[in-house]
Amino acid sequence: MTKHQQGAEPRRRPHSSPPRAPLLLAAGVVALLLGVVGVVWAAAGVLIAALILGVLTVVLTVLVLRAERRLAHLAAHDPLTGLPNREFFMDRLAEELARAPQTDRRRRLALLFLDLDHFKVVNDGLGHTAGDRLLGEIGRRLRGLVGGVGTVARFGGDEFMVLCEDIDDDEAARELAARLTAAVGLPIVLSEHENEVFVTASVGIALSNGHDTADSLLRDANAAMYRAKEQGRARLEVFDPRNRDRAVDHLRTGNALHRALERREFEVHFQPVIDLEAGRVTGFEALLRWRHPERGLVAPGDFIGRAESTGLIVPIGAWVLAEACRQAARWQAAHADGPPLTISVNLSPRQLAEPSLPAEVARIIAETGVHPDSVWLEITETTLMHDAESAIGTLEALQAQGVHIAVDDFGTGYSSLSYLKRFPVEALKVDRTFVDGLGRDAEDTVIATACVSLAHALGLTAIAEGVESPAQLAELRTLGCELAQGFLFAAPTSAPDLGEHPVESLGNWAGLVADAELAAPLRR
Repeated sequence: MTKHQQGAEPRRRPHSSPPRAPLLLAAGVVALLLGVVGVVWAAAGVLIAALILGVLTVVLTVLVLRAERRLAHLAAHDPLTGLPNREFFMDRLAEELARAPQTDRRRRLALLFLDLDHFKVVNDGLGHTAGDRLLGEIGRRLRGLVGGVGTVARFGGDEFMVLCEDIDDDEAARELAARLTAAVGLPIVLSEHENEVFVTASVGIALSNGHDTADSLLRDANAAMYRAKEQGRARLEVFDPRNRDRAVDHLRTGNALHRALERREFEVHFQPVIDLEAGRVTGFEALLRWRHPERGLVAPGDFIGRAESTGLIVPIGAWVLAEACRQAARWQAAHADGPPLTISVNLSPRQLAEPSLPAEVARIIAETGVHPDSVWLEITETTLMHDAESAIGTLEALQAQGVHIAVDDFGTGYSSLSYLKRFPVEALKVDRTFVDGLGRDAEDTVIATACVSLAHALGLTAIAEGVESPAQLAELRTLGCELAQGFLFAAPTSAPDLGEHPVESLGNWAGLVADAELAAPLRR
């Protein structure tokens, strides 16, 4: 393996050489003038004065050269860790990529992109000084482990890069990454007054293929690192070209989302919620759809995550709630003689975390004229448990306005029963994954049964999602589930297609629900 000394100065390209400081330039001019004066005095016979000036000239020249070297080092290294900085590292990476084909076409470089997980917690909890000490210790560990067989650099923030040459294959790169993450994961004592601190790192690995540039290899390692983050952190991922495709699609989706709301590309579709005892429509769930001008109707799974990560879900979610409430008010006005239709709307984690959410909901209800008693806000089990104490306060403020709260996707998260009892919720929605296996998968049936039983034990309404077959409907009736929705009854449909009288247009499922083959007494 080619060896590099970590303290070696970079072979810098002309454009990246640090400019001389004005003070150093002035010192150089003074040294030159002193030298000239010394020569003149020597020629005039003033020997002692000339010697003194000569010594001063030499000393000043040495000081200038040392200062220049110091400036060059500072320009190429991170002051916190002493590691090469981004500019130096990218120069080195470009040089090694250019040299690799000339020495051995089979020679491969491995680029490892390390990002510390949840480093912000250290800064927020212990302060930035402690965070700086932690970064310095991580830098020393990485440099000590890699030694002279590669280059370690700090890219900025909590990001570190490692470049190694002559890597045989993916497995060798994985082994190196595993050693690096093990070193990072060892306990760190930041001061004698503090307990040990443990951190983990997510690592992306990219191997050169003979056609890379420094920027493209960095891009690939970065994409792999973010893939490791998405898969749960504290892990490593080798770059897969499909990661790049996902990253490009992710970027394009994010860019398009910024314009989608103002261009009115979003639509709200409505899926009926059925009373399993009466076999009639009791309300609708509002579901977001994106009609992209080029991609057509985009599924929520392809853009909701991006909207959540960028914060765009907050204005989008407010728009969905307003549209759903506005449509519900129209249907309620046209359906004045029948039972009031309810409208259910999903709230995202970012929306629930917004302090202005209760005021926003109150504003929308007032503007649309919908009766608050007909509005149901659905929040996933995982979202509720993310910050349970804060969620309780927000939900109580929402319930005080007269709206209802339901726990969505119940059974997929990790609820605390004590918290579940404290949450001001009135319904549990059994996740479709358990409904799908009802009657044919023993585990799914047990979980669905437990969810419905728990809802009833807490005095809550049980709602089943994703009902697609008469057999599932029969099982749900046997369990005593009150409400259900799914393709067995109707797919999500736009408001224009449902018309002004959706209950009549959708028909009545009393016959299906009461079918002799499926009939089963409700157990209350």
